Amino acid sequence: MKRAGVLVVHVTSHGYGHMNRTASVLNHVPAEVPVVIRCHPDLFPNWRERLLRPADLDAHASDSGAVNPVGGSGETDAAATLALAVDVYREAVTRVDADADFLRDVGAAAVLSDAPPLPLVAAKRAGVPGWLLANFTWYDIYAPYARHAGPEAKRVVAALKQAYRQAAGVFRAEPALRMGWLPNQVDVGLVANPGRDRARELRGLLGLGKAEKLVYFYVGRYGQDDLDWARLASFAARGVHFVGYHAAPAGSLPNLHLVSASEWSGGDLIASTDAVVAKAGYGTMSEAMAHGRPILYPPRRGFAEYRALDRAARSWGGGVPVSSRDFSAMRIGPALDHAFALGRLKPPCSPVGAATVAKHLTKLCRSGRAGS
Repeated sequence: MKRAGVLVVHVTSHGYGHMNRTASVLNHVPAEVPVVIRCHPDLFPNWRERLLRPADLDAHASDSGAVNPVGGSGETDAAATLALAVDVYREAVTRVDADADFLRDVGAAAVLSDAPPLPLVAAKRAGVPGWLLANFTWYDIYAPYARHAGPEAKRVVAALKQAYRQAAGVFRAEPALRMGWLPNQVDVGLVANPGRDRARELRGLLGLGKAEKLVYFYVGRYGQDDLDWARLASFAARGVHFVGYHAAPAGSLPNLHLVSASEWSGGDLIASTDAVVAKAGYGTMSEAMAHGRPILYPPRRGFAEYRALDRAARSWGGGVPVSSRDFSAMRIGPALDHAFALGRLKPPCSPVGAATVAKHLTKLCRSGRAGS
């Protein structure tokens, strides 16, 4: 039997959402297909928590994402974001030929990028089909910032657009920006991790009965320091308990419970709770949709992705937007009541995008190795 070619995967170093999305795809790729994941080493422990199959991890970063102020995951610093993108691009573009050589040397049969653009350029130079998995691109995010930036930033943003256009195709994960400038898009629906409804186990772990309401609480990797944590604690009197991974900066709260990320995935927590309170990122939003759990979320300033997510969440019916002022003050009582009243919902579109993407990539890898 012919040995499968290697699948080389590049994942942005910005946050965990892209990593979780790509992990959902890789967990559907058969073990016979060798996988090499190239990403920032800071993400290595998280990959080991989320992957259900073997893969080699290789330290590599070629994009920078967006810059959020410390303790303010709902904001984007446009000037700092562009400045970092320019610095990272200057260095990363010098490594494209070396990256192409890497693909030839490992016998790559396909490249998947979520969502750095330069690996797609390296793939084309190596003669390997490079596929983008995206609901937005960094070009979509940076282009509005670049309108008022200097000439170098404008050149870099234009170069990123051209790099994305080197992709053999685009797995368009809903909800998505239109990205009409990108050719060869394949709509794959929701790409989300499966979640198990472990509500009984979770309530037992936290010492809660059936009467209390459980809410998955996640405000991102960078936190949100301006929240009124005391008001969040006041929901204990109403029997509302929050569960997540990160402690409140204000100290221990009686109704904010922490669990281990290695034992409880975001998908499991969403499937095991009554509602979600989170920033509007693709990973959390898509998993809430896939598992039919209402989600409360504040606006995200300066991030183009938010418009598509907000529009899709409202159209679905399970999205419960909260103003920035009310979210910061944790004045979310009426919004929570509305979410609880919605109950369980149906996904707005097909939730099997991860399996669809994996099937396509597996076919490419089984067809052979680079240069064969």
